[in-house]
Amino acid sequence: MSLHPAWPRSLAGRTLLLLLATALVVYLGGVVAYRLLAQDAAERSRLAQIADRLDTAMNTLSELPPPERNGAARALSSASFRATWSATSLVDDASADDPSLQNLHQRLTELAPQLDGRPIHLRWDEHAFAGTQSVLLGAAQLNDRSYVVFSAAIIPTAIPSLPSTIFVASLVFVSIIVVAVFMLHAMNAPLRRLAEAADRYGRDHPVILPERGPREIVQAERAFNAMQRRIQRLIADRTQALAAVSHDLRTPIARLRLRCGLMADDSVRADCERDLAEMEAMVEATLAYLRGDDDIEPPRLTDIAATLATLVDDAVDAGHQATLTGPTHAAVMLRSVSMKRALANLVDNAVGYGGCARVALEQTPSDLWITIDDDGPGIPDADMPHVFEPFHRLDASRNRGTGGVGLGLTIARQVIEREGGSLHLFNRLGGGLRAEIRLPART
Repeated sequence: MSLHPAWPRSLAGRTLLLLLATALVVYLGGVVAYRLLAQDAAERSRLAQIADRLDTAMNTLSELPPPERNGAARALSSASFRATWSATSLVDDASADDPSLQNLHQRLTELAPQLDGRPIHLRWDEHAFAGTQSVLLGAAQLNDRSYVVFSAAIIPTAIPSLPSTIFVASLVFVSIIVVAVFMLHAMNAPLRRLAEAADRYGRDHPVILPERGPREIVQAERAFNAMQRRIQRLIADRTQALAAVSHDLRTPIARLRLRCGLMADDSVRADCERDLAEMEAMVEATLAYLRGDDDIEPPRLTDIAATLATLVDDAVDAGHQATLTGPTHAAVMLRSVSMKRALANLVDNAVGYGGCARVALEQTPSDLWITIDDDGPGIPDADMPHVFEPFHRLDASRNRGTGGVGLGLTIARQVIEREGGSLHLFNRLGGGLRAEIRLPART
């Protein structure tokens, strides 16, 4: 199942996106929670102070004789809480018609259990702060049915405005993201090294990774290094064994060629020499294919335009139709001998199977593009996925009679991909086959 196009392809991108989404949810939730809970927490703190002061006043006045209660009440008063004593309630209860006063009554009772079950008269002071509900008047009954009359300021606590809250939260949010980006970059550095080494392996010599970092990364690097050593050992053993076999085959092939020369029948002698030539070509092509991974030729600055011109001239000198279009000079850093062999295989295929070779070279700032067109029958669609398989011959358009052993295209692609390029084959709409090569413009 494919992911949405907006979903990042890299592990760091996906981790950062998930972190960003999580931080955004926390950020928005924090802003909303702060706005909703800050005012309630401030009011609860103020009511707790009022309940504590009222509880203290009731306990103190209950233990004193009536003549001393007014003095004690004044002594317990402060700027935000004033208390007096009265034989009767001096406050008309307005809580029956005011939900806010009912809520205050309930919360005061919860905070001061002593008030539970006692008559408490509450109302707002209409003359305070232009009639706003900021000063609470109340009367709480004592055990002797007298009252503690009090007034308390309940001024709403000023909390930061919404823009200020968003600004501060945004600073925290951005700081988290910046730190996360740097941390993810550092954490993914070993994975990038592993990916780069895996990409280079097969084009260059083995890249041994330094085994450092977190335990899981070290295990992956150690496994990758061990895999490289195993592959190199298998390739070396295979190449050495086949090289020995090919060397041993040259001697009997040479003896058979000498014996063919002694045959009196010219037609039989020609058939034998053709078979021996094919056997020798198969051995040489197989060795060239197997030597591809161990080619020690160093890259050097090569004029690919001159190389193509030489191949086209050789084809013309051999009596074939071949042309070259494009710039006369195009320098690129690559293994020139191996690349010439790969391009020669493609040009030979075009003139051998397609009757001609029209070679075109195009240079861009980042790439070199080479196309080789012919006028042959092309490649059947059923065989197109298999054209680069070793020793694969195409029944319809390629055959043993042409001298091919099924390794030309395989070797060509191997060489081109080792240079960081690509090789693709297409059947042209007007007929014939096109080989399209892309090489990085490294200088």
